[in-house]
Amino acid sequence: MDNLRRAIRLLFVDYNADFVLKQKDSEKCINLQTFLENGFRTFSNYSLDEIQNVYYKLDTDWFLDDNDENKNHFHLLNHFTSKLLVEDNLEPFVNYSHLLKWRDLSYYTGEDLMTTSFFAYIDNRSQRKRDFFSWRPTAFSDNKRLRILLNKGLAENHFHLKGSGPVFDLSWLNIMNNPTNFEKDFKQLESELSLLTKVSNSALNSNKELKILVYKAAYIRYLLFSFLNINEKSINVKIDLSKDSNSEQSYDVLLKMPDLSQAINVLKFDLGHKFCYNNNNDCVIDYAIPKNIHASNFEKSYVFYGERKLMYDCFQKIYKKDSTFEKYIHLFHAYILIKAQFRAELVQVNDKIGFGNFSKYQDRKEYFLPDKSIYHTAFMNLAVHDSKKHINIKSFELRVAPKEEVSRLKNSISGYNLALNEKSIQSINQIKYPKKIKYKNGYDLEKDNIFYTIHYIKKKDNQKLDSVASLVQCRHFSSREEIKNQTLAISQLREGYSAVSKYIRGIDAASSEFDAPPEVFAQGFRYIKNHKIKGSFNHLKDVIDEPKIYATYHAGEDFYDIVDGLRAIDEAIKFCNLNQGDRLGHALALGIDVKDYYLFKNNKLMLPKQIVLDNIVWLLAKVRKFGISIHRNEINRLEKLYSNLFYEVFSSNLALTNPLKEKTIDHIVYFDAWKLRGDDPQLYFDKLDDDIYSLINLNYWERCRINYEYPRNRSIRSNIDCKRIVQAYHFNSNIKKTGKMMKQFEITHAYTELVHAVQEKMMHEIKSLNIAIETNPTSNYLIGTFRRYAKHPITKFFNLGLETNHELLKSCPQLSVSINTDDQGIFSTSLENEYALMAIALEKEKDEHGQPKYNSSMIYEYLERIRLMGLGQSFNEKI
Repeated sequence: MDNLRRAIRLLFVDYNADFVLKQKDSEKCINLQTFLENGFRTFSNYSLDEIQNVYYKLDTDWFLDDNDENKNHFHLLNHFTSKLLVEDNLEPFVNYSHLLKWRDLSYYTGEDLMTTSFFAYIDNRSQRKRDFFSWRPTAFSDNKRLRILLNKGLAENHFHLKGSGPVFDLSWLNIMNNPTNFEKDFKQLESELSLLTKVSNSALNSNKELKILVYKAAYIRYLLFSFLNINEKSINVKIDLSKDSNSEQSYDVLLKMPDLSQAINVLKFDLGHKFCYNNNNDCVIDYAIPKNIHASNFEKSYVFYGERKLMYDCFQKIYKKDSTFEKYIHLFHAYILIKAQFRAELVQVNDKIGFGNFSKYQDRKEYFLPDKSIYHTAFMNLAVHDSKKHINIKSFELRVAPKEEVSRLKNSISGYNLALNEKSIQSINQIKYPKKIKYKNGYDLEKDNIFYTIHYIKKKDNQKLDSVASLVQCRHFSSREEIKNQTLAISQLREGYSAVSKYIRGIDAASSEFDAPPEVFAQGFRYIKNHKIKGSFNHLKDVIDEPKIYATYHAGEDFYDIVDGLRAIDEAIKFCNLNQGDRLGHALALGIDVKDYYLFKNNKLMLPKQIVLDNIVWLLAKVRKFGISIHRNEINRLEKLYSNLFYEVFSSNLALTNPLKEKTIDHIVYFDAWKLRGDDPQLYFDKLDDDIYSLINLNYWERCRINYEYPRNRSIRSNIDCKRIVQAYHFNSNIKKTGKMMKQFEITHAYTELVHAVQEKMMHEIKSLNIAIETNPTSNYLIGTFRRYAKHPITKFFNLGLETNHELLKSCPQLSVSINTDDQGIFSTSLENEYALMAIALEKEKDEHGQPKYNSSMIYEYLERIRLMGLGQSFNEKI
C-alpha cells in the first residue's frame, strides 16, 4: 500500500496544475514520461526502472474500476479508500488498523478528497441520494473500544484557540466566494518563504504565482458549480486558463477577476444559503451551500457542506462515466492540485522540523480570515463547538493572547465569548424570528466548562547593540515592559470585571523558545500567580469568587541542544515559580532519546556562544547536584571549554576598571549568578554594594522583583562577583554581541551519556514537584526530531498500565501526563485522533524479537489512566 499512497500523493498533490490545464485532458498528462519526471522525489528510494514498474502497476490495475474495467486515474483513490474507509451513521470512519496509513496520506492531500470520492463511488453503485455532508473535519477511527473510553470525558489542556479552527478550509471558502478581496494578503504571503518544499524534475514546470493559481481555481469552481447546478448556458464569464500562472502571461485571469466576482455574487444571491450573523440576516458563507439542505447538517460542521457536495458531484459524474462531464475532468483535476498547493501554505505538511517552521504557518493563519467577518467567527466557533459536539470534552482550556490595556483585554475576552456562542451564526431557515436575534453578551462558558489561559508571547530581542540605550537597557527590555503592562491588565481585569475575568484560570508563555527565555516572564508569572483580589466591593456581591490562577509554560519543545531544552524547563520552574498544580507544555527535551537526537544532528551542533556557555555551566551544576560520577575526562573538557568561553564572551569585553577583568571566575560562581536571572535585571544595574533585600518596594509589582523562592540561599544576592556577572550579562553590549556569535559544538559519546544521566534525574525531580506535562503527539511529531508516534516520550514520562517489566516501571518517574491537540487546525488533527494515533502506534510497536511490544488491553488501560490524569490537570477546579 506504500506505493499506492505515494502515487496518490504524486498525482493529486505534486503534479503541475498548469500542465494539466494546458493539455486539457488529464489522461494525456499522466503518461510514463511525466510520471517519471514527477516521481523522482516521491519515489526517491527507487531507480528509474522501479518507478516505471510502479507506473505499469497503475496503468494495468489501479487505474481500473474493480467492477467494470473502466479506466480512469481517479480510481486510484477508490483502491485506497475501499480498504480504509467505512460509513457509519452517514459519516466516514477510518479502519483503525490502517489509521497510520490514512494519516500518512490524508495529512498531505486533505481528507475531503478521499471521503467525497469514497461516498461518490459507493453511492453511485447503490444509487443512493446523499444529503448529509457535514461530517467532522477530521475523521475518527472505527475503534469502538477507544470511542467508549473517550466518551467518559476528556480534558483538552493545550488548545490554542486561533490555531485550532479549520484555517485552510475557511480561508479557501472565503477566497472562492470573494476572490478579489485578498490582493494585499496574497502579496504578503508571496513575499514570505514558500513553505511548500516540493522539488520536481519536470521540464514542464512553469514560473507560477500562487495568487494566479488560486484565481484560476476560483474560476474553475464557478464553472464546475454552474455546470452541475444550473446549465452551461448560464456561464457568462470566459477566462483563458491555458497560460502559465504568472501575472505577465495570465493577464486575462487578472483582467476578468471583477467579472468573476460579480458572477459569484449573483450565485450567492440566487442560490446561496443565507445565515444570520451579527444581526445581519443576509450573509452567505458559500454559494455552494444550497438554500434547502437537510436540517441535520446544521447540527455539526455545516460550513463544509458546499465544498464537499461540489467535489462529491464531480466524482459521481466521473464514476458514472457521464460523457457531458468529460471536458470538465481536467479542470476538476487542476482544481484539486491548486487546492493542495494552497493548503500546503496554511497546514504544516512540508516535513520540516523545528518551531521556526511551525511559526511560519502560525503567523499566516488569519491572513484570509479578516477579523469580525463571518469566516473568522465561524473559524473560532467551529474550533470549539465542533470539537465538543464530536467528543465529550469535560474541561476545555482555550489559549488566547494578552493585551496591554485592561479595556482591550476585556473587549478581547468578551469578543471571544460572543464568537463562541453556538448561535452566533445560524441558518435563517432555523430561526423563526431572525430580526429579533441578538447576542450582545455571548454566552456563559462555565456551563460547558470552557475557560481561558492567557499566553504571553515570546518575542525576539531586537535591541540595537550599537546604541547608547543598550548600555542602560537589559536584555529583552521592550518585551519586559510589554509583559508588565499585560500583567497589570490581567490583574485590573480581575479587580474590576469579575464577570469576564472569572473565565481566566491560567497563564502561559508560548511561541519560539529561541526568541525569549523564561527569565523574561519571571516577574509577570510571580505577580499573577500570587495575585489576590483586594475585595473592596465584596460587600456588594452575592458571591465572592476569586479563581486561582495556575501556570503552564511552553518549555523544552525546540532547542539547539537537549541541554538548553532541559535548562529552559529548569528555568521555567525556578524563575517562574512553577509548583504543584502547574504544568509544562511539551517538555520534549525531558524525554526524547538523547543518543538518537545527537545522531540526527550528526553529533555536531551550531549555536550561539552564550548558549554554549550557559549550557556547560548548567550541565556541570546538575552533574554535581545529582552526584553523577561518570566520565571525569569529559567533565574536565567541559570545564576547560567553560574557561575559554568565559574569557571570549565576558572577560575580553569588560572594561579595564571592572574588577572581573583579571579575576578567575569559577563555573560554580557563574552558576550562582545564573540563579539570579529570575530577578528584575534593574536590581543589578548599579549600586551593587547595596543590600538588595533592603530596597523599598512601593507596590506589588516591585515586591515581585526578587525571586524569593529561588535561590533560597540569600548570601548569593550579596556576592559581589555574582552581581557583577549579572550586570555584565544584561548591560554590556559587547558581551551581548559576542554571545550571539556562532560556535560549532562537537558531541562526544561521554557528553551524550552525561546528558542522558541528567535527563533521567530531572524527570524524577519534576515528579517530586507534582508538575504535570501536557503532551501533544502530532505537534511534537511534526516539530520534534522523532519520526514515529511510538517514539513519543510520553512512554518515558509515564508507563504505568503499559509495561509489565518491574524494573522499567520502577525506573520510570510516572509523571502526570495528558494528551492534547495544541493547534489542531494547523496540524489537521483532533483530540480523538491524538489518542487513536498513539493507541495504534503502540499496538504496532515490536520488541527485539519482532513480537508485539505491548498488550492491546493494557494499552487501553494506559490511555484510561492518561484520560483521568488529563482531567486531574485541569485548571478548572469545578469539574
